[in-house]
Amino acid sequence: MIRTRFLLIGVVMLSCLFAEAQVEKLWENDFSKTINWQKVSSLGHYVIGTNEGLIGVNPETGQIVWNNNDFGQVTADQVQQVGSSPLFSINQNNNVFMIDPYSGKVKFNSQFAGVSDIRDQFVLYKTNGILISGRNSSNGDIIMMTSLEDGKVMWKIEEDYGRLVTVKELNNSEVLVVTIFYNYRVNTQSGEIVWKNDVSEANQQMKKLGAFGSLMKEAASNMAQDIEFNVQFYRHPTKDIFFVASEQESQSGFSSSSGTTVSYETNYTGFKLSDGSRIWKDPLVAKGNMGEVYFYEDNLVVMPNDPGNSKINLYDLNSQEGMWGKKGNGLKIKGGIYSYVPTEDGLLMVSKNASGKNYIYYLDLAQGILTFDKPLKIDGEMRISENTPSGLIYVTTEELNILNTSTGSAVLDKSIVTNPSLVTQDDKTLYVYDFKEGVIKQLDKATGKVSNLSGEIDFQGKESPENIELRSDGILLSSSQNMTLISFDGSAKYSKYLEAPREAGIIRALRYAQAVRAAYIGAASYAASAVYTAAAEDVKNEDALAGEIVGGVGAAYGQLGDAATDFAKKSFEQASARFKATKDANGYTVILTQIDKTNYLVKVDKNTGEEIGKINLGKDKAPDYEMDGVTGTVFYKTASSAVTGYKF
Repeated sequence: MIRTRFLLIGVVMLSCLFAEAQVEKLWENDFSKTINWQKVSSLGHYVIGTNEGLIGVNPETGQIVWNNNDFGQVTADQVQQVGSSPLFSINQNNNVFMIDPYSGKVKFNSQFAGVSDIRDQFVLYKTNGILISGRNSSNGDIIMMTSLEDGKVMWKIEEDYGRLVTVKELNNSEVLVVTIFYNYRVNTQSGEIVWKNDVSEANQQMKKLGAFGSLMKEAASNMAQDIEFNVQFYRHPTKDIFFVASEQESQSGFSSSSGTTVSYETNYTGFKLSDGSRIWKDPLVAKGNMGEVYFYEDNLVVMPNDPGNSKINLYDLNSQEGMWGKKGNGLKIKGGIYSYVPTEDGLLMVSKNASGKNYIYYLDLAQGILTFDKPLKIDGEMRISENTPSGLIYVTTEELNILNTSTGSAVLDKSIVTNPSLVTQDDKTLYVYDFKEGVIKQLDKATGKVSNLSGEIDFQGKESPENIELRSDGILLSSSQNMTLISFDGSAKYSKYLEAPREAGIIRALRYAQAVRAAYIGAASYAASAVYTAAAEDVKNEDALAGEIVGGVGAAYGQLGDAATDFAKKSFEQASARFKATKDANGYTVILTQIDKTNYLVKVDKNTGEEIGKINLGKDKAPDYEMDGVTGTVFYKTASSAVTGYKF
């Protein structure tokens, strides 16, 4: 293909801006109180913070839904979304409160509940409660559950359990609580402990020591609060059992003149879910740092993540015996496994060694052998993979190639230099932006053939492409200020550039809104999930809290899907409505630009590149605005106590 350069004529593009109609106001409201901050959650709740308290506002009408005057002068960073749930958490004066965003009512008060320090919090939709773990007023361990209906404490567990590992809802009235010392199966309505067992034999030994043992247990529990440890939970997919894996220093570590060499091992303890009894007398011990676990024919595949060398093995659930390698000692690999992909016949495993080099192995599960003569070295960490007739297409943080799963070799002579956010696809073709050549390439999944779709693409403003998207009539390549749509015949349908504002900080609210929208789109689209991941990371780089919120959106659907309680139903209905709204939201993008020292939010049609609306944010160097990326609603603070709502 003859390479052509798509030059962007910025002056013409900018002059068109003034011809577009200002987006009409959706509503105006003077709240008669100085607005310190405003915030939109990932589920669309709009909250305003004032000196007098918090105000919940209907984002469509601007009308006040609720007032809560118990939280005056709370700063924006003290108000956080609780994971993927709709709840808001408020941290004030060493107390933690959880607020129902539908009513503004307090659903949890750490002081009233007797909790002095919260370490973990879980919203349990099936059982209609909030499970909290932390320290009580006496500095002892506490696990408690409060009702989502009225915020009252339903039950407590106050004993030295060390640290909470995970919580799993088993049904509408029971929950499994895994800690580093004990496992509990609890009736969430009555607080009755159906069964409790010791995770470690050390618990039994300390019990035999009486009062001294209790003192040791308390000391160990206190130490556990500040110690970083690696404990994981795995539930068997077909059997009524679960495993708790814990990583610890191996006794085989040794000292030398050059220092101490520390090695690790991972203990896997299996339990019956029905009564908590152990499936083995002693834990299964695997050498190396904790890595991945996979269940094959009811047995356990353990893939350690040692930076040096690891040995993967299949362990018999009855005898604990290793079943692969010489004398059942496992199969040796370079580095440790940090990711795997199940295939029709086995597992594609990705490892990284101490030098940061990444390798791909293929494991034949039936034969228990590594099928490649040597592993395939790859650049970057693997993020996306797909089995196709041409081989296994893989995308890392640095490149794209195809793996021949029979030989272990790369199909393409040269990898395409790219990243996951610049890869999209349909059923037959994968489209990828190549950083090295500056073009969009197309890869036929059936044949593995790669060809250039576009000529070289130049972005203005010293920007590089950040995202790629499949549209009905072409491939959209974009960054924060640039958009180029390439048709399927390789021609440029349009190129768009709007000059960036000089103050980089004012784009943060827009980036967060767009990342939330990408998160919802990513929940339904495998191709978009790469864009979502990159968007979430982009936000996380600027705002760790925002990244955490965005990262939880996808999980909300799974948690809310079979909910039965009133709070959960509201949450699910809202999440579903927002999910549907992404269909319209995905038809346009919003670009923040600055012309003659005036800030504008500009709505641009992705299919045509036309500017179909703009919002004037004034000449303030730091305009106070928030945006809901899913609904396209913008909340612009126009005065100290007033907000104007717009909707793209």
